[in-house]
Amino acid sequence: MTKHQDIATRGPILPPRQTLNWRALGMALAAHGLLVLALVLNLDWRTEAQGPMQIELWADGNSPVSPPPQASKPVPQPEAKPEPQPEAEVPPPPPPPPPPPPQPPAPAVTETPKAEIDPEIALEDERKKKLEKERLAKEAEEKRKKEEARKEELRIKREKELAEKKERERLEKERLEAERLEKEKKAKEEAIKKAAAEKKEKEEKAKKEEAAKKAAEDKKAKEAKAAADAKAAADKKAAADKALKDAFRNDAMGVAGIPGGTADRNQSGGGRDSGYAGKVRQCIQPQVSYPTPARSGSANPTVSYIVRLKSDGTVSGLNLKKSSGIAQFDEAVAKGIRRCDPFPKPSTGGYPADGIEVIYQMYD
Repeated sequence: MTKHQDIATRGPILPPRQTLNWRALGMALAAHGLLVLALVLNLDWRTEAQGPMQIELWADGNSPVSPPPQASKPVPQPEAKPEPQPEAEVPPPPPPPPPPPPQPPAPAVTETPKAEIDPEIALEDERKKKLEKERLAKEAEEKRKKEEARKEELRIKREKELAEKKERERLEKERLEAERLEKEKKAKEEAIKKAAAEKKEKEEKAKKEEAAKKAAEDKKAKEAKAAADAKAAADKKAAADKALKDAFRNDAMGVAGIPGGTADRNQSGGGRDSGYAGKVRQCIQPQVSYPTPARSGSANPTVSYIVRLKSDGTVSGLNLKKSSGIAQFDEAVAKGIRRCDPFPKPSTGGYPADGIEVIYQMYD
């Protein structure tokens, strides 16, 4: 397909929708001028035919094959002084190639004039090239910008990741430092609390030991005092009991010989005794129920009891100290002692704490 057909199929070419570009117009005019000048210089205005040309060929004796003929240099054409043009200058079309060297038998070849180039086609080609160049430049620029944007985005992303990593490391470092300080603080607080607790425990222990020591000393002192008081009281009571016993013995010697015997003996004996002994005899003897046998010989069965009395004179305890050898007589005397309720009260005051020894004889 020729250029004319291509243009015809594409339809009419409309100028671009933009303001008049003086630079492109100047370039188009310059290109047209160069084309016209080249056509004028290459036209042969002579109409007669040139005669045949004779060429002598010399071959080297040593070379069986003739070297290829050298192409004749084109005759330099006078160049027209170009007008000042912008940087992007359309180069003129190359000069036509020189005719091949004529062969000796060949007739002279007349040079046919070149076909004239349509300026519109040249302008259209130039415009297409320019548009393609601009498109490629625009694509390259867009690609460059995209690449720069991608690199910038990657750089920003890496910087952000690096900053986030540094921030995480900083926060982690601060967290670890805070944990370390918190542990140290807790350890110090625990040490202070422990020391305070130990000190308090020691103080409390010392106080308890001091209190226990003092309590022990007080207890010991109290016990000693109580013991001393008890001893003094016991001594005093013993002295009082001894004095009471002595007085009781002095007043009641007859109690040791309370006779049994017959009724006339008891009566005469009762009239003869006086004082506390007589009171005890009068209280016990009527309570003893035992048939006294007739005396034979000098034997006189005697029973001895320790009688403990309450503060009111009632019998609280009765212990056999010495038996008469006759169980029935011993039991009859014990019943008589228990039936003496209450015992006569001594003239000296209270009853002896260790009791009264009552000795009861069967005969006077």
